Amino acid sequence: MLRSLTKFRCLAVSSRQVVSGPSGRRLLHQLAAQPLHSASVHRIFGPLFISSRWPLHASHPSPSLVQVRHVSSRERKLKRKPMTPTVSKVKKTKMKSYSTFKSRFRTMNDGNIRRWKEGKRHNAHLKSKKSKRRLRKPAIVPAAYAKVMKKLNFSA
Repeated sequence: MLRSLTKFRCLAVSSRQVVSGPSGRRLLHQLAAQPLHSASVHRIFGPLFISSRWPLHASHPSPSLVQVRHVSSRERKLKRKPMTPTVSKVKKTKMKSYSTFKSRFRTMNDGNIRRWKEGKRHNAHLKSKKSKRRLRKPAIVPAAYAKVMKKLNFSA
């Protein structure tokens, strides 16, 4: 019985060097934690269990030995999403200059903006004579448009 225990200790010490990882340690811990009176059971089933079980653990590579493909910094830059473009792809719209608004819009004393000569040319073929006449007459600019015009300093 003492011989089997010393033999088992030698196997345990040598197997710790061969097998690393949580599963091997767990198995050794379970075997070492069992009481001494079950040594006869270990003598019968122990060598079979250990010999059939350990090569499986040894055949799996440890996580530190797994091959990893090296990726250079240049390849990493090429695979990365493109950054924001330096030149905007959005179509640029040219804002009309202030001089064109000078004759058509005027800020009144009460803060409202009044417009003249609207709708003479744009979509003129779709407008009736009455609507063209109505648009040519002076009128107050709607509040939403007036707010934007004030922000952009379009009104004189």
